Amino acid sequence: MSSAAIRTVLTGFALASSWTWCIGMFLPVLLGRMFGWPGILAFAIPNVLGCALFGFLRTRAQSQRETRDHALFMAIFSAATVAYQVFFVGWIVTPTLTATSTSTTSFGATIMLCGGFLAAAFALALLPRAWLWLLAAFAFPLSVLTFAFLPWESMHSISASGEWSTMQLAFVLPTIVFGFALSPNLDLTFHRARQTAVNPAFPAEFAVFGVCFASMLLLTTSYLASPRGLTIPAVQVHIVMQLVVTSALHLNELRSALIAPIMRVALTIAAAVLGLATALWLPSESTYLRYLGLYGLLFPAYALLALRCAGRPTRSSLIALLISVAVVVPILDHSFTDAPAVWAPLAVVLPVLAALGFARKRADTLRATA
Repeated sequence: MSSAAIRTVLTGFALASSWTWCIGMFLPVLLGRMFGWPGILAFAIPNVLGCALFGFLRTRAQSQRETRDHALFMAIFSAATVAYQVFFVGWIVTPTLTATSTSTTSFGATIMLCGGFLAAAFALALLPRAWLWLLAAFAFPLSVLTFAFLPWESMHSISASGEWSTMQLAFVLPTIVFGFALSPNLDLTFHRARQTAVNPAFPAEFAVFGVCFASMLLLTTSYLASPRGLTIPAVQVHIVMQLVVTSALHLNELRSALIAPIMRVALTIAAAVLGLATALWLPSESTYLRYLGLYGLLFPAYALLALRCAGRPTRSSLIALLISVAVVVPILDHSFTDAPAVWAPLAVVLPVLAALGFARKRADTLRATA
C-alpha cells in the first residue's frame, strides 16, 4: 500500500473517531427504546450519508472559504461539542464507573471524573496536529476490538417497535434528516480533512469514513442488544476513549479557528464550564436531548443559511433565522422530551423558510466577485 493510500485510510479512521460522539455511542440506545430498530435506521442512514458526502459536495477552495466566512459559528459548534461530551461524562460515564445511580452520584465524583476527562482532552489537544490525528486514527481499530469482548451468547434482538409509534417517528424524521445531513458542514475536523485530502478531486478519506462510522454505529447497536449494555468493561473503555479523542480534536481546532484569540479562549472556557455545570445540576435524559437539539435545529439551520449565502450571512438573515429557531424550540422540545405530535415537522419548516427566504448575497461579496 502506498504512503498516499495509508494516509487516506488513516484520515478516514480519524474522522470516524472525531464523529463518534456521545451521540453515536448513546442516541441509538434511546431511539431503540422510543421507536425500535426503525428509529435507529432513521438516525443512522442520514448520519452516515450526510457525513460521507460532505467531502464530495465541496472543493478544497470552497471548504477554505466556508471556514473563513463562518469561522465563529464553526468555533461555537466545536465548543458546544466539547460541552456535550463533558456533560455526558458526568451524566452517564461517572455513575457507570462508580456503580451508582445518577441521583446518588456525588458532586465530588462528578467533578473528579469530568476534571480528569477535560485534563486528558486538553493535554491531547496541545499535541502537534499530525500526532493527534494519528492517535485518533488508532482509536478507531481499538474501538472495533470491542466487538471481540461483547457477550454474544446473551444478546437479544432489538424490537421493531418502541414506546412511540411509527407515525410519531415520521413526525420527527424531518428533524433527524435535517440535523444529521447538515450539521457536518460546521464541523472543523471535517473541513480539516477536506482541505488536506490526498486527492483534492476525489477525497476518498470520506468514503473510508462512511464505512468506518457505520461500523461504530453497529457497535452501539450491538451493546444495546446486550443485557449488560454500558456496564461491559470493553464498552466503557471504548466510550471514554472516543469521548476524549472527540473533545481533543475539537479543542485543537478551536486553538486555530479564524476568530479573535480572546474568542478562542472564551469559547474554550465556556465549553468546560457549561459541560460541568449541566453535568452537576442537570444530569438527565432531557438535558441530553436538549443538547442534541443544537444539532437537530440551530446548527443545521445555520448551515443551510451558510450554503445559501455567498460569504458571511447578513445581519437581517441571521436575525430572521434566530427568530425562526426560537419560535420552534418549544415544538422540538416537546417532540423529543414528551412525545412527537403532528406539528413536529414545523421545527424544520420554519427555519428552512427563513434560510431560503432571507439568504442574500452580501454587497461586499458581490463587489469582490464582480
